[in-house]
Amino acid sequence: MKNIKKMITVCVLCVSFVISAQEKGDVENSVLWKIEHPDLKQSSYLFGTLHMICEDEFSIPEKVLNSLNNVDELVLEVNLSDSEEMIALQKEMIKGNKISEDLTAKQFSDLDAFIQKVMGLPLQNFDAYGISTLYSMMTSKMLSCTNIKFMEIELAQIAAKKNVKVVALEKVSEQFGYIKMAYPPLECYRLIFLFEEYKEDFNKAVRLYKQEDITETTRLISQDKYMNAHSRRYLLENRNINWVEKMAVMMKEKSNLFAVGAAHLTSKDGLIQLLKEKGYIVTPVL
Repeated sequence: MKNIKKMITVCVLCVSFVISAQEKGDVENSVLWKIEHPDLKQSSYLFGTLHMICEDEFSIPEKVLNSLNNVDELVLEVNLSDSEEMIALQKEMIKGNKISEDLTAKQFSDLDAFIQKVMGLPLQNFDAYGISTLYSMMTSKMLSCTNIKFMEIELAQIAAKKNVKVVALEKVSEQFGYIKMAYPPLECYRLIFLFEEYKEDFNKAVRLYKQEDITETTRLISQDKYMNAHSRRYLLENRNINWVEKMAVMMKEKSNLFAVGAAHLTSKDGLIQLLKEKGYIVTPVL
């Protein structure tokens, strides 16, 4: 039960990386981008994060820390430093159908054998959370280490020490709503059995991200077998459009460091292109 509670705490951060795949879009190799506009008094920044990484490989680029020194707010996808959002997270994870209600007895049995191998626990332990939440939890097992660092948590802690306010682009309830619309139960069931394949691509993506190659990082995790047009629409395209509108309002009032999954930056529907279409000057910080 202790292990399950730990996985619940990191669930949103884990799933954010899994769902941050988009169709390939070439951008320059940088995880940090400066946002400017003639009407803005101050510049803002856009940081494409890798949500989780092994502790011994973890680092925050110096240029990102420097940008945090020069902004009024740190803006995350969701704000898990907010205690009310943590409570909402735990409530969201037990909403909806049980896994056993969405699968046949045969499917449940087959999945049980697989989950015991990957998670070290029987499927019954996860039944109440639903299959989309189980899929989210499994991403914590993709890295080869047990000591994992989460970029957003680390950034929020640094921001707190610097008295930089932490806010969010969406609520936990919104994010879970997108996840459930994007991944119906049988699609989650199919994806879970691709765990070993995705794990291999995920770890390749980690290595490429450390080189700031966000285009190739995206390509690895955006293959058709991992994401279809339906899931892309709900998890990426719609969210990016919503975020750009919110970012425009935020930047009029204050300077911000927006920290979101790296692949939200790339492609024709990515934040970099959408911001440029709105007249912003978006340039890589190299």
